[in-house]
Amino acid sequence: MRDLYDNVSVTQVTTPAVATATVTSSAIDLQGFNSAIVLFDLGASGDTLSSSVYWTLSLTECSTSGGTFTPVVTTDTSQGINSVTVALGQDQASYKLGYIGSQRYVKAVATPTGTMTHGVIIGITSLRSNSAYKPVTY
Repeated sequence: MRDLYDNVSVTQVTTPAVATATVTSSAIDLQGFNSAIVLFDLGASGDTLSSSVYWTLSLTECSTSGGTFTPVVTTDTSQGINSVTVALGQDQASYKLGYIGSQRYVKAVATPTGTMTHGVIIGITSLRSNSAYKPVTY
């Protein structure tokens, strides 16, 4: 099957909601998949983002779902980027981070810096692909 529909597993790993504090997704299990991308969808910020008030979007990894997750290094990302900073004028957008590391589990993390009084809507979705079994049915 060459179509994208049968080759990608899409999972909402956080429900979109207004966030004023750190948002951490559920663990994304990569067993049986050889690639993954995480999408961060941000709405309009209720706070004025700046060089001192901003969000950092990143990935963490672990070999077990209940273990200690550590930050993903740039060599384990598909673009050599292990985080994205969302500051002034960069809200109301989608951001992606690709994972090519060797750990079984990944979590997405959105971390605020500065005082977030009103917050921003954040939703996180994982896309897993290059499955060992095709078509992808889950």
